[in-house]
Amino acid sequence: MSNTLIKAQKKLRQGKLDDANKLLSRVLKKDPGNPQTLYLLGETLLLQGRLNEALVKLREAVASGQAKPCWYVMCGVALEKKGLLADAEKSYKLAEMSGCTDEQMYILLGSFYTNSYQNYQKAEQYYTSLIKMNPNAFLAYVGLSRLYIKQERYEDAIQALDYCLSNEYETADVYINLGHALSHQGRQKDALTCNRKAIEILPTSIIARQNCILQLLYTLDDQSEIYRETIEHASKINDLVEPRFTHTIDCNPDRKLKLGFISADIRKHAISYYFTPIYNLFNKDLFSLHVYYNNILYDDITEKVKKRSDSWCECQLYDDEQLANQIHFDKIDILIDLSNHTSGNRLTTFCKRPAPMQVSWMGAPISTGLECMDFSLKDKSLLEICKFADNATEIILPVEKLTFYDPLVELPPLSEPPCIKNGYITFGSFNGLQKVDQNLIETWAKILHQVPESRIRMVVEDFNNSLMKEYIFDHFIKFDIDKSRIELQPRLSLEGYLESHNKVDIALDPYPFHGETTTYNLLLMGLPLVSRAGKSTVSNISTRILSVLNRQEWVAKDFQEYIEIAITLAMDTDRLVTIRQSLRDEITNSSIMDYQGVTRRIESALLSGWKQVCNKQDSEKD
Repeated sequence: MSNTLIKAQKKLRQGKLDDANKLLSRVLKKDPGNPQTLYLLGETLLLQGRLNEALVKLREAVASGQAKPCWYVMCGVALEKKGLLADAEKSYKLAEMSGCTDEQMYILLGSFYTNSYQNYQKAEQYYTSLIKMNPNAFLAYVGLSRLYIKQERYEDAIQALDYCLSNEYETADVYINLGHALSHQGRQKDALTCNRKAIEILPTSIIARQNCILQLLYTLDDQSEIYRETIEHASKINDLVEPRFTHTIDCNPDRKLKLGFISADIRKHAISYYFTPIYNLFNKDLFSLHVYYNNILYDDITEKVKKRSDSWCECQLYDDEQLANQIHFDKIDILIDLSNHTSGNRLTTFCKRPAPMQVSWMGAPISTGLECMDFSLKDKSLLEICKFADNATEIILPVEKLTFYDPLVELPPLSEPPCIKNGYITFGSFNGLQKVDQNLIETWAKILHQVPESRIRMVVEDFNNSLMKEYIFDHFIKFDIDKSRIELQPRLSLEGYLESHNKVDIALDPYPFHGETTTYNLLLMGLPLVSRAGKSTVSNISTRILSVLNRQEWVAKDFQEYIEIAITLAMDTDRLVTIRQSLRDEITNSSIMDYQGVTRRIESALLSGWKQVCNKQDSEKD
């Protein structure tokens, strides 16, 4: 290896990519077919984000007949990033078959089968194989934890991460994953501590900061406090914000506006219950519809939305610059985010300001805290309940009765309340443990104490883990509730989940983060809901839904009143029968299912925002 090539490789390992590129290009001019140089240049280009160029060089290197086994790994990475998954898998397998034993290969194969193919069994095999070779291969434990989280095996994830921490391997990724797993066990304060620890270790981590923002919603009940910390974390994203959209905006009032939507969740996901009924009714005389889908997962919902779209862009492989350029090329007028800070978001693309009007709508009912987000679509009632306009960086586009839902399936027939046959009341929670902490369990235990022989039925995502079940039982035992009164059910198919409502008499809402999809479904299945209103957007979700139905008597101001409402409902089985028979019709005949009306109001709000954008441009010209 020449001195120049040795120097180039050193620069590459130091992360000085521009210097490495210059040196390698110089060597390649003298010796165009040198496999080692081709490989190193391919790796350098890949790290620089120059994917197409990288792939050309890497393919030339592995086709040279002198390829080292682990060169196939880097070629696999490039092919995977390009979306050529079958070719990527072949390249990874060639590395393995050629005798590559580099730890990176096992990590990359585990990640590949986890994320690209969702083949969790195969992914686990690669991680565990590496751990057998090197018990302190901590990246394998981190990869396993991510894999377990995707499978809702939260206790297994925690054990893998605990191994890292007990061996003094502390990274931002360890704490990010640990926070996620703890949150799904209802350990919200511990989860928030983990998120903050991740930020302390790696202050530049956008993922850690976004996770922290979301965790605040499960932990706090003060909109102003949530907003203050959101602003703090969003400031690191705001550092990426580029100058305001500088091109001339076509404000011709007679032309059709282009609406662009960015999401990773246009599939069988909670977002679809709210997005699709509106998307299906947007007035195509006023708007053309354009979707930027940030996912590789497709189902029948995806296909239906794609069919109605005027254009469809699969952008999961685009970096922010590429996606922003595509949006700008498409001349999108109003770009709408459907994720906020949730998984799969592309908020950093919004920072590049590819559209003249940028709007936050779904994902999380809070301000993004971003300077690049011009407007936010919000239910008008939140402006008063939570002083939302005072706790948002965006200009609020208020929408009357922005409380709607489409179940998207035919609902099972209603049954009589199970207490009629059982002779005792069954309370139920259909939310995951991420919304259920010890304070809430204590409140539920007090209800069970005051309603003799009553039971409570709960959903457990990590159902097959006996430790997880015992963890829940132990919480109730602390409050003198025998575990025989606790019924646990796993996460079920949609059909099974809806039918499981027939085993519950009265639903109990979590706090501070109310149910939403679960609230609509349980009401449609005829169950009364006991809820507690708070001081944040998420602690008023069910409040808004029940207010539409004139069922405010089920909303408590504190936990003592919450208990009293639950007891009052439990004492009147005749009323439970009446409620079961009437609730579905009440919802069907309410504004909740007036999709035409809410679509027209959303359109009006968007046009109002567009008028503000145009007026601002006119005033700046003057």
